[in-house]
Amino acid sequence: MIKFTDLVEESYLDSNNAPLYHYTNIIQFIDIFEKNILNRGDFENPINKENLKIVSLTRNPKLDMSYYKFDLDVVLELNKDLLMKNYKIIPYDYFINKGVEDNPKSSLKRKEPFEFEEIILSDVSNLDRYLISINFINNSIFYKDILNILPKIKDKNIKIYNNGKEF
Repeated sequence: MIKFTDLVEESYLDSNNAPLYHYTNIIQFIDIFEKNILNRGDFENPINKENLKIVSLTRNPKLDMSYYKFDLDVVLELNKDLLMKNYKIIPYDYFINKGVEDNPKSSLKRKEPFEFEEIILSDVSNLDRYLISINFINNSIFYKDILNILPKIKDKNIKIYNNGKEF
């Protein structure tokens, strides 16, 4: 007999047009924007019995990042539909893959929180094609080097937000 939880997988990627988000810090953002590429991260992650570097994405625009050591003060909003035309987006559960959690997302016995994570196994080039908006949180928009590139962001018709409010 098939259980409902056997059918519950993260196939939502094909069924909605919600954006994806990438969180980064201000220094990395400047490099990302100037090179117009979202590189895979520095750390390897277990994927299908391999350790691979990934681009980490989330469907959660208000992800609680307070437990991370690094300051993540820039949120890139990406067009998922356009990304899917050129990149394979894979649902990913960091807690299970890191061996911290044994229970699937559908389990009521799960200890770690439900995640809304996705990954891409390659660098995302021509990033400006996929950018919907850039949200500078913690007033990072006033960082000196950001003020210098704001006109370039506006020229690409990318929305700019400061703490969630249009700038």
